[in-house]
Amino acid sequence: MKENNNIYGVLSNDVHCDISRSLKATKRYATLKGFDTITIRYNCGYIAAEIFKKDNKGKWIEINNNRNNQ
Repeated sequence: MKENNNIYGVLSNDVHCDISRSLKATKRYATLKGFDTITIRYNCGYIAAEIFKKDNKGKWIEINNNRNNQ
């Protein structure tokens, strides 16, 4: 079984804030707290990338990113 070392978070004032190891939990948190961008730190690294944004209808839209499958 592949171990998931990714950390998901939200973008607040252009800063990644860690939320959860689960994308589902991070989406829920972001929706409840009014955030519109979800970020990820691959393998607990130092660099965060944006992976989801909310559209004007409130749906999460995946951002094309070369590392999404890692």
